[in-house]
Amino acid sequence: MKKGQGSFNKFSEEFLPVISRGLAELLPSPSRFTGDLNRALEYSVKTGGKKIRPLLFLAATLAAGKKIPPKKLAKLVSFACGIEFIHNYSLIHDDIMDGDNTRRGYPTVHKKFGVNVAILAGDALLTGGLKILYENFPEPAGVLNTSIFVPGMISGQAADMQYEKKLSKQALRYIHKNKTAAFFSGICRSAALAMEQKKNIVELFAVFGENLGMGFQIMDDLLDRFGKKSKFRKTRTDGKNRKLTALSFYSSSACRRQINDFAAKAGKNLSALPGDTGVLSDITGVLSMREK
Repeated sequence: MKKGQGSFNKFSEEFLPVISRGLAELLPSPSRFTGDLNRALEYSVKTGGKKIRPLLFLAATLAAGKKIPPKKLAKLVSFACGIEFIHNYSLIHDDIMDGDNTRRGYPTVHKKFGVNVAILAGDALLTGGLKILYENFPEPAGVLNTSIFVPGMISGQAADMQYEKKLSKQALRYIHKNKTAAFFSGICRSAALAMEQKKNIVELFAVFGENLGMGFQIMDDLLDRFGKKSKFRKTRTDGKNRKLTALSFYSSSACRRQINDFAAKAGKNLSALPGDTGVLSDITGVLSMREK
């Protein structure tokens, strides 16, 4: 591990307020003709959340080992906010499809504003998020665009629905790799590209993100079944919908072992990166031990 290790908590304390301000500033100007949509967009980006994905992007730029001028840092923060827009789009549509009524301890967007408004809010966050990405770093934006396309996040969600009430280990891996890991990989790859890294280093970042995302999704499967209700503030619908999850085939202890294996692989990837990987290492530990 590189010297000068950072703390994810300290990193979050520094950048979460910056990201929150950025999200608010990047929302479209409200119109009296689209009041419900405006309120749904604001509600989506302001109702909590750990902002793991934009923080992961910014932490990955730190691990690139290059000095970041203030103007470039501002562009990187905007890009990170675009990532969070896209993530929130995916949550809104995911909650509609799964029939979830709560998210982050609050009513889901479709529960509060209705399905039609929620669908449009998700559409606006996806297209608006992509606009932000391309305005700041076009090539990294293309990478992230690909990670949410087909194959990618959207195809992972499609397989998630198609394989409800069905058992297939191949489908399970496809879902995990595309629904979550593809986006994590794209985030880390795009960070390396934004920092003008060489191709071999970009690939190391991408593989790190994929391993991190795989472990993250298995942990999500565990938390939906066993997470403490006071901490895991989301409607538990995997069981009700008979979702294909890691627990469809493996015990909770076996799932924990898989999470640890992916975390170890991610840690090995970090050892080859050029910059300070302390925050990324801490993120890996936090995600593999989280309770919500």
